[in-house]
Amino acid sequence: MKRLFLYFTINILCFAFGQESETKNFSLKNGDLIFQEAYSENMSKAIKEVTAGIEGYNFTHVGMVWIDSLNTVYVIDATEPQVRVIPLREFLYPEKKNRFPKSVVGRLKETYQPLIPQAIKEALKQVGKGYDRAFNPNNDLYYCSELIYFAFYKANHNQAVFPLNAMTFKSSNGEYSSYWTEHFRKLNIPIPEGEPGTNPGAMSQSEVIDIVHYFDSNAPAQSR
Repeated sequence: MKRLFLYFTINILCFAFGQESETKNFSLKNGDLIFQEAYSENMSKAIKEVTAGIEGYNFTHVGMVWIDSLNTVYVIDATEPQVRVIPLREFLYPEKKNRFPKSVVGRLKETYQPLIPQAIKEALKQVGKGYDRAFNPNNDLYYCSELIYFAFYKANHNQAVFPLNAMTFKSSNGEYSSYWTEHFRKLNIPIPEGEPGTNPGAMSQSEVIDIVHYFDSNAPAQSR
């Protein structure tokens, strides 16, 4: 009877602290990539229309896990207005969102694991730099997947780990959406159609990572 009581007590406590059942046997590691499919409008919606990820996901964002010396889990990512470091819980379950994004974890294969410590250092060096709204690889600004690409590129002695792809801003109908037309008009630059770049969807399909976990997007969870 005591064992039964203890069993239910533990499970109630886990529920009370928002512990996800699917994360009990899973731990994030330094350098893991968390791909997200957001529900928000505007840019996220426009990105969904022109990219595709693994298993039918339309990822709109990606960040890299950093676990500090105190074993606290953070995510380094590039988003408006700048590159930042954010607690895992806040990244997975942003308070200002009406619906939480779907989050999927990609882990670098063993061959590339030695690059992770330096890649994290390279990403942390960029914290505070502005968001790359122009999707320009040469302006020292960063969008989400560009930051990940750059960090591992530098860690690998200026050799690409993730491939570059020809960027497209055209929807499935072959036309530019009004969002992208207006976006680049405001920047007073041409749409960089066909220029080399990255996106979260393509990165999620890269051969250098394995997909290792799916976070529950229905309820908040503990950071670790």
